[in-house]
Amino acid sequence: MLSAPRLERRRAFNERAKGMNPDTAIMIAIVTAVVLVAGQLAKVLRAMMLHRTIRKGIEHNSNLTPELFDKIEEPTRSAAFGDDRIGLVLIALGLAILCYGLLTGDADDIHNMSGISLFPIFVGVALLGRFIYNRRAGVEG
Repeated sequence: MLSAPRLERRRAFNERAKGMNPDTAIMIAIVTAVVLVAGQLAKVLRAMMLHRTIRKGIEHNSNLTPELFDKIEEPTRSAAFGDDRIGLVLIALGLAILCYGLLTGDADDIHNMSGISLFPIFVGVALLGRFIYNRRAGVEG
């Protein structure tokens, strides 16, 4: 059983800790969506430019190198070689969220942001661990 002062402190903390400011959560979601959409658009544009180059080469009966055709079937390097970059970005994102909570100085924000920051940090550490393991084992993908 909690003593009266402890119980009162816990109630006061629960009153203050109603949750994160909705504007902050919305901004985090919007920025994450923009970053993901920009990455996907970059991949689509890269593929479009490669296909346009090959199409124009075929239309003008020019000599197309086999290397150009090999790029179409070339697997993306994101499987094993992207894990390190993605992991570092996620760790940096998690640390940035944590620092934001610390900079605001409010105990509620520190509590909320530290909880939110754990997810990208753990996923980033897992990806980096996978990358290091695959590199040591000599495995691709």
